[in-house]
Amino acid sequence: MIEIYPGCYQDCTASGAVVLAEPMPSLRSVAVGLWVRAGGRDDPPGKEGLAHLLEHMTFKGTACHSAAEIAQAIDLLGGHLNAATANEYTFYYTEVLEEGLATAVSILEELVTLPRLARDDLGRERVVIEEEIRTIEDSPEDVAFQLLHEALWPGGHPLGQPVVGRPASVAELGLDDLWAFFRHHYTPSRMALVACGRVDPTELLSLATRFGSVGEHDGERPRHPPEPGSGVSLAERAIQQVHLAVGFPTVPIGSPHRYGIEVLNALLGGGVSSRLFQRVREELGLAYTVFSATSYHSDAGALALYAATEEKKLPRVIDLLWREVEALARTPPPPSDLARAIQRLVNAFLVGLDDPSGRMVRLGTATALGRTPAAPDEVVRRLRAVTGEEVQELAQRFLSPDRAAWAAVGPCGDRLWQLIRPHAEVR
Repeated sequence: MIEIYPGCYQDCTASGAVVLAEPMPSLRSVAVGLWVRAGGRDDPPGKEGLAHLLEHMTFKGTACHSAAEIAQAIDLLGGHLNAATANEYTFYYTEVLEEGLATAVSILEELVTLPRLARDDLGRERVVIEEEIRTIEDSPEDVAFQLLHEALWPGGHPLGQPVVGRPASVAELGLDDLWAFFRHHYTPSRMALVACGRVDPTELLSLATRFGSVGEHDGERPRHPPEPGSGVSLAERAIQQVHLAVGFPTVPIGSPHRYGIEVLNALLGGGVSSRLFQRVREELGLAYTVFSATSYHSDAGALALYAATEEKKLPRVIDLLWREVEALARTPPPPSDLARAIQRLVNAFLVGLDDPSGRMVRLGTATALGRTPAAPDEVVRRLRAVTGEEVQELAQRFLSPDRAAWAAVGPCGDRLWQLIRPHAEVR
């Protein structure tokens, strides 16, 4: 295998699957994940939730083993087995003792190459996903961010659609849809097997050869970058607070500006020492929850601000959000603030490297998004190289009012519109 940076190895199987291993010899366990480069944005129009439904259905048994037998095999290893569907990938993962590695890889291989996809399971799993959708719809924060995605990536773009789908779309999905999606996307050339912990890279590559030629892959279907939007999306709920989300399109994951945007986010609202948390919550007590967060895709990215507060306090909270944004755009942060934000990011990153699952997710996600994982030392170097002037320039470039998309959830949509309108119409 090729050492892509000290201690991390990568290779490909003959069938095209990527294999990554990062040994952590002091551990007894190994975290193993299998990424498939297919997610919510690959759902055909009108079939939103298909990738997510397929992920659920793979756990209902394979051509070789029942769901109960798979669960028992993992339990005997003292491990756990789970999966998640994102916009651009689906990943399956487990963590076991080193002697369970071969069994874990075998189980992952079965899930993604030999799913049963039985009709009697489909009806039950639709009900489960409907409950999952209801859980999301009962969370005002989740609703606010889904509305924000729709406003940021409008026109029906897949990045603006819910990965879990909608009740109407999920109800119409059938076995033919599942098999078509599986045969096109679940092929070795779209997979990455990643293991971190007590693992021998050569052994992992040998185990990965079982991912043979599978499916009817007929080439990559093009993904179209979104055209950012700047609208307002509102939802009414019988709740006591208003949940506000404001988003700005930024850069894709491969952009060199990503490190500067992470520092900008850390200063603005990415932690308890950030400006928004200290000003809005600690000093003025206007909100219990207030933060900013970043997200990245292969061809897009965003920075979002979020606050939950009483409706009567919303105008002041919005004003404070903008004041902090404008302050970063007007003046470079003081050197002490910049150094503290960078050190927090560096320390959080390094702490995450102590966890084999954290390392696994870092490697697999980068690979699924079409990137070669960066060496930890390089990540630290790039973060420490961010300057105050760079933060200011990025705030000026990306966090301007005319680029903002708005979303809010509260008891009265008309009142929300009246409160947000003066800010949303600033162009």
